[in-house]
Amino acid sequence: MFLSVVIPVYNEEKTIPDVLDDHASRLASLDDWEIVCLDDASTDGSWGLLKQYAARQPRLRLLRHDVNQGISPSFQRLCEDARGEYIYLTAGDGQWPAENLTRLLTVRQETQADLVIGIRQGKKKVYSIGRRILSGGFNFLAKILLHVDVKDANGVKLGRKGIFTAPVHSKSFFAEIERLAAAYKKGYCIVDAPVIFLPRVHGIPKGAKFSNIFTTLGDFIRFLMKPS
Repeated sequence: MFLSVVIPVYNEEKTIPDVLDDHASRLASLDDWEIVCLDDASTDGSWGLLKQYAARQPRLRLLRHDVNQGISPSFQRLCEDARGEYIYLTAGDGQWPAENLTRLLTVRQETQADLVIGIRQGKKKVYSIGRRILSGGFNFLAKILLHVDVKDANGVKLGRKGIFTAPVHSKSFFAEIERLAAAYKKGYCIVDAPVIFLPRVHGIPKGAKFSNIFTTLGDFIRFLMKPS
């Protein structure tokens, strides 16, 4: 397969070099691959580090936003720009080691699934109680109201490009649920696999900000109210 590893980056100068080294090392055993990073208008030295890395790694392609647009628009642009038949979607914060890529590739090969979703192990060691409630509630609502049987909607994923580039209206984390709902509706084979999830060593977690929560709830309500 031709695999694209896509990584959004926002103020991750302390983690992104190791993330890139880790993934490039794992990918070296494959024939056709690329890494695509999008810098979402970082205000630290992330962009400079990415350019330095790209100068010595020809399989790394770079994109950049002049104005910060957030995680979901960044993922959407990355997936649309990816050249691979398959996409592995991960993050640049160092919480998802590249061993997860190997795990999901193995599961996809064994099952021939169209999409493999990584289920984070050890959330109790990484997230506070409040953050775990938010994550669990997000997956529960998707299962009950949208009939999307997913255990970790915002986990790392590996699958066919067409799943990731399906049109969505949401600009928040709910975009992942939209894509999964569309994939289930189209009959794609979707499986889960346990993955490693580490505490953030550098930087500030942004997922549980109130602005993100309210935007996600708004997208969720709009999705429920749209004509079927």
